[in-house]
Amino acid sequence: MRTEAVKLRHLADSHAATVALRELRGRDELALEGVDTRAAVALLARLLDECAYDALALAASDRDALLAAVHRQCWGDRIVSTLTCSACATRFDLSFELSVVQRHLAANDGVWRSDGARVVDDEGRAFEVPIARDELDAAELAPRAAVALLATRAGAGGDDERAAAALEAAAPIVDLDLAARCVDCGHEQLAHFDLQSFVLQRLLNERAALLSEIHLLACAYSWSLREILGLARSTRRALVATIVQSRGRAAPLQRATPR
Repeated sequence: MRTEAVKLRHLADSHAATVALRELRGRDELALEGVDTRAAVALLARLLDECAYDALALAASDRDALLAAVHRQCWGDRIVSTLTCSACATRFDLSFELSVVQRHLAANDGVWRSDGARVVDDEGRAFEVPIARDELDAAELAPRAAVALLATRAGAGGDDERAAAALEAAAPIVDLDLAARCVDCGHEQLAHFDLQSFVLQRLLNERAALLSEIHLLACAYSWSLREILGLARSTRRALVATIVQSRGRAAPLQRATPR
């Protein structure tokens, strides 16, 4: 099973292309080592293994579109996050539809438009959209040098603010502050949401559950670790649910058996 089809809008060799990622397998989940850009690129590279696209050549906005598709396949479109009110310390949930946020960001292009690997305004001024390879190169540098490198590769020509505004408008990423209102006292505060970190952290948070599923399948079917890690996520979870349900039905009979 593959994810929904995702249009990649900022490829260097074409204006747009559509891809669908293969489903996560246990080995993909187990290989995840963080929530930064390097970890996101590594995960997407694994899921793009049957496509002719280099994860290092993807712009951040295209990576976000792919990670959003991964989230919808694994958990659905709704995002739910628990916050603590800064006024009364009550915990409350912030929830929203990921697709709604994506549509909102896509609608804020203003005078800028996407033209493959560039964003262009109505006067023809263009900037290159940085790709993951640029971001990883910049991450090795001190903050000022990193900004300078990205500005140079974007072709800012000293107009860094205009370049940043162009990229934010025509190649937006899902990294923003959302208004959240406490249900208890009504206080409103800003909640930061970064899609990349959220999706990767959610997978990392499931690591203990993944190991339990591996153990259960190994005990039930005597499969090797390699075989289990090769299962698609949905298949693995369906098998685990079947085992748990089957054991639940058998339990009363076992308890009723005289010793």
